[in-house]
Amino acid sequence: MVSVLVSYPEYCTGCRFCEMICSLHHEGVVNVRKARLRVERPNIRVDLPLVCTQCITCGDDCCVDLCPENAISVVDGVVVIDQELCIGCKTCADTCPYGVIWVDEVAHKCDLCGGDPMCVRFCPSGALKFEEADEASYASMLTAMGG
Repeated sequence: MVSVLVSYPEYCTGCRFCEMICSLHHEGVVNVRKARLRVERPNIRVDLPLVCTQCITCGDDCCVDLCPENAISVVDGVVVIDQELCIGCKTCADTCPYGVIWVDEVAHKCDLCGGDPMCVRFCPSGALKFEEADEASYASMLTAMGG
């Protein structure tokens, strides 16, 4: 089994440091809109870190299956976007149930930082983990989302 990002909303403080370090690592700027994960605040008491589940929980909304250009594939358990094939149509971003794909000229999503996710490394509260996972591992995130 491969390791993936798993969020634990009960530990999230809403600092959004994960978004900042992600955008800095991948884009060279601190801009939470360019992060490959996001933190939502559905109510005043809950901060919800949303991460790419590598299509484990996406069901019919899996970006791999919906990309009209076949620019998205699974390589060694990681969902990756081939920037050469991507036409920036936003189908993946529009269908991602977690809203963690963003598009400028091409689509961008979590690549797990090559096996050492920066968001996990720098999360001060332990709300993000890089661990072996299946759909059951996402239970706390799905519950917090109302799923």
